[in-house]
Amino acid sequence: MNDSEQHILETLKIDTAEKLFSDIPNDLKVSLTKIPNGITEMELLSEAVRIARKNKVGNINFLGNGIYDRFIPSSVDSILGRSEFLTAYTPYQPEMSQGMLQALFEYQSLICELTEMDFTNSSMYDGATALGEAMRMAYRINGNKKVLLPENILKSHLSVLQNYGSGINPVFEFYKLDATSGEIDIQDLKSKITEDNCCIIVYNPNCYGIIESKIDEINSFKGNSILIYYYDPVSLGVLKSPGELGADIAVSDGQGLGISQNFGGPTLGLFSFRKEYVRKSPGRIIGKTMDKDGKDAYVMTLQTREQHIRRDKATSNICTNQALLSIASSVYLAIVGSNGLKNIALSNFSKAKLLQKKLEKISGVDPYIFKGIFFSDLVVSIKTNNNLEEELLKNGIMGGKTTKELLYISPAKNIKTFFFSVTEKKTEDELDLLAKTLEVVK
Repeated sequence: MNDSEQHILETLKIDTAEKLFSDIPNDLKVSLTKIPNGITEMELLSEAVRIARKNKVGNINFLGNGIYDRFIPSSVDSILGRSEFLTAYTPYQPEMSQGMLQALFEYQSLICELTEMDFTNSSMYDGATALGEAMRMAYRINGNKKVLLPENILKSHLSVLQNYGSGINPVFEFYKLDATSGEIDIQDLKSKITEDNCCIIVYNPNCYGIIESKIDEINSFKGNSILIYYYDPVSLGVLKSPGELGADIAVSDGQGLGISQNFGGPTLGLFSFRKEYVRKSPGRIIGKTMDKDGKDAYVMTLQTREQHIRRDKATSNICTNQALLSIASSVYLAIVGSNGLKNIALSNFSKAKLLQKKLEKISGVDPYIFKGIFFSDLVVSIKTNNNLEEELLKNGIMGGKTTKELLYISPAKNIKTFFFSVTEKKTEDELDLLAKTLEVVK
């Protein structure tokens, strides 16, 4: 260790460089101390390949709850790999960035068409942070602090909302879900509406994976509350759009639109809203105009981020962009088209129903604890004393996350419930294998 390195450690009040990575759990760290110094690049790569062979690949993936194993057409990555997109950054100079600006304008147009909302920004980090930004936008609109949330909200989303609430100090109140259908308890939600409501957050499909059938009723009693609608973009191939159901702000994670799972990120935050709220929106919006020669021209029309305007006037502190992933979703939607997206969504419904039918035959397994219709995520009750997730993994299957681990409030206190998720990629043979494996390991 040289003097400069020692000085850095002393300034940080740590004794080893390894402590810079103390936030990484020890069981995830790999020791490479056996690699000798001074070896050639060829030898190092050979050793890296040997170590990489220890990874187990080829597991069947039944994980979901926001990150899904969907099919991605080969042309998506091929187009993303073009240097015009891959190396481009925020297009501050429109005269140098017309291609990127037009691509982002098309992205906004496609998401507006998908959601039937007036505006879409370009873009957010992921679904969870888009939800946090939506809450702050609602606060800017009406100045109220009470935020109504479903009692089964994902813990990860609640954590982000709590962090994004810093400074505005929101008051979170949870509304119930019906114990039979698994859908929103409309009467309970209605009873919690007051004059100081900031916003109502609804999910469709909800955090159980169930399609909500009564969201359109909320507009009859929401008053001045801003309705924030969190959706699955693939489900809109079949379901009514957020705009049609009266959403004021519609947000989602765009990972299902041509973006790889990437071990959980990065993904893409979709963010749409009604035109009357455009001046309260975060991020940036790409606009279309005409240049001095009468030709189409694209510019960054609104860019109310901290690096663009005075901090007290900023509507967002988002400091980078997901432009490449926005383009991925645009390419995906253009390739599959409206009919393709509809077929993918219908495939999800049928695969979820087929999995229910296969699991109902197993003693001690109940895939019908809710009567609602599932889309991709399926809640299953299983009588077991085993660590189901570990036992399944031993048999080459990823899945079986507990609802207790993922949700703020689980479905019921006296039963063990687990998540299994399906997509258009799941085959009947894979569903059969899951059912047979569960019968053995539970």
